[in-house]
Amino acid sequence: MPSPNLAVTHVAAAQNQKEVTINDAVDALDNAMNRALSVAMADANMTLTGTQANRNGLIILTGTLTASRTLTLPTNHRRLAIRNETSGGQDVRAKYAGSGAEVVIVPGATVLVQGNGGDLYGVGGGAGALGDLTDVSIAGAANGDVLQFDGAAWGAAGVGIFNRALLPFRGALLRRSTNFSVATTGVYVAVPWQSAEYDSDAFWDAGQPSRLTIPAGVTKVRIVGNIEWQTSPTSQLVEVRKNGNSVLGGGSFIVRGDSGYSNQMRNLSSAVLPVSAGDWFELAVYVGTAGELRGLERTWLAIEVVETADAADPPADISGYKAGQPAADEVIARVPVARRIRLKVDLAGSHASAVAAATASADFDIRVDGVSSATMRFAAAATSATFIAASDTVLEPGQVLSVVAPSTPDATLAGIGFTLAGSLVL
Repeated sequence: MPSPNLAVTHVAAAQNQKEVTINDAVDALDNAMNRALSVAMADANMTLTGTQANRNGLIILTGTLTASRTLTLPTNHRRLAIRNETSGGQDVRAKYAGSGAEVVIVPGATVLVQGNGGDLYGVGGGAGALGDLTDVSIAGAANGDVLQFDGAAWGAAGVGIFNRALLPFRGALLRRSTNFSVATTGVYVAVPWQSAEYDSDAFWDAGQPSRLTIPAGVTKVRIVGNIEWQTSPTSQLVEVRKNGNSVLGGGSFIVRGDSGYSNQMRNLSSAVLPVSAGDWFELAVYVGTAGELRGLERTWLAIEVVETADAADPPADISGYKAGQPAADEVIARVPVARRIRLKVDLAGSHASAVAAATASADFDIRVDGVSSATMRFAAAATSATFIAASDTVLEPGQVLSVVAPSTPDATLAGIGFTLAGSLVL
């Protein structure tokens, strides 16, 4: 009588040469746990024999598949490892005969399965690639991307922090050209600046000359300042202040009982400070006696952008314009790509407008190397367009992006301009 699952022969009562049966049983158990067997699938569903399933610990499936195929196991209870080493990029679905639970084995994966004769279950998963994990989405990922977790799943997010070192410099340097008298004592007096040596993002406004104001999109900055006293007060506090108040990491310099010598200088630097749009910074002095700041090159205030909200996605937009009405199937834009650029799902952030509105709905085909990738749609009576794209698209250097007019021209749509919002993939 054999064992119930692996069909290993039992030793019979009063049997001669029991060692033969015992040795065979030990070999059968050893093979069932450890031996590997390669089985070629003939691009069709396949059923393992009892010997194949019960006398091997690992089944390696080979062959070339053109579609997902089913591997049916004998109905005994069994724990078995199965590897999908087939070519063709197709899944193998392991199961018992009937409609019970099955285990999908993706190409390149090795899965340990356990069943009860009706339902088959995967033991500990079986991901053959990163994208096979249920909480990872790599749609649109490009070579060199890193993954970012959004609280629910992992997804491609460009090269994130690595891009920040490659961003162009942003900041401002303010100065005075004349002396400034600090006559008020016992309060903070903000130094008003007279000009900007450079100012990348309109941080400084002559209407509020003491302030450096943060524009939208900037998230962290560093402030550095320097002053020279023409006539030094006997006691002084110099401080970087945010929104009219002291700030942690702002930087300050305090002197008490100064002798009043002229031409004394104070330099201070802030830590990297988190900011939001509309925040403002000043360099303020607090004196016990009146003093006078010297102008020229030794009294100045500077700001440096350290981080921006779009640091992980430096912009790389693509624009085009078609004067007049496009002809049938006219290529209204053809742009060879010089750098790797990502266009997001539904071309998020993109815009298009027309001088004359469409009479009926008009779809422009956006293609990459001649293959349709997205749609720019002008609805009836609309002068602005919406965009449709099922997934992210990464444009590689040398590829050509083109925008093609509808086969049936709209009667009135004319003067079409568009900007496709893209980001560099470094």
